[in-house]
Amino acid sequence: MARSNFLKDNSSLIIGLVVVYFGYNKVIKPILESVGLQKSSEELEIEKQTSNPGSAWNPNYWRKGGATILRTADVNRFIEKIWNAPGYFSDDFDAVLGVFKQLKTKSQVSYLADKFNQAKGKDLLSWLQGGGALSWPADRFSAEQVNQLIKYVNGLKNY
Repeated sequence: MARSNFLKDNSSLIIGLVVVYFGYNKVIKPILESVGLQKSSEELEIEKQTSNPGSAWNPNYWRKGGATILRTADVNRFIEKIWNAPGYFSDDFDAVLGVFKQLKTKSQVSYLADKFNQAKGKDLLSWLQGGGALSWPADRFSAEQVNQLIKYVNGLKNY
C-alpha cells in the first residue's frame, strides 16, 4: 500500500487557501475598510474607548476625585486649537497632538473632553475621527491618527 504525502496530495488546496487568505487581507479587506463597509482594527479600538465608562475619554472620568483640573483659559485655548485643526484640504494633526502632549493625566483628558462637550456639543473622541472617507470635509482625522492619541493618553497616569 502506498503512503500518502499530505502536502503533495493537497498542494492545490493549500495554494488556493494561501491565495484566498492574502487576497482577502491585502486586497479585499483594505477596499472594504476604505469605503466604510468594514471597520478597521483602529476604528474598533475607537468604538471601544468611546463606549468604555472607565476610559479617560469619558467626560465623567475626572469626577472620581483627585483630578488636577486645568485652568479655564487653558481649556478654552485647547478646545479652539482642536476645533480649528481640521481643514478642507489639510488637517493639522500635530496641533491636536501638541494639545494632548500638554496634558499630564488621564483626568485632564477627561476634563478637556467634558468641557469640549459643553462648548461644542460633541463627544471629543467621536468628533476627532469624524464621519469617514465619504463625509468630506467632516472626515477630520484618520482612525490611525486618533488611535495614536488613544495610545498616548492610555500611557498617562490616572490623576
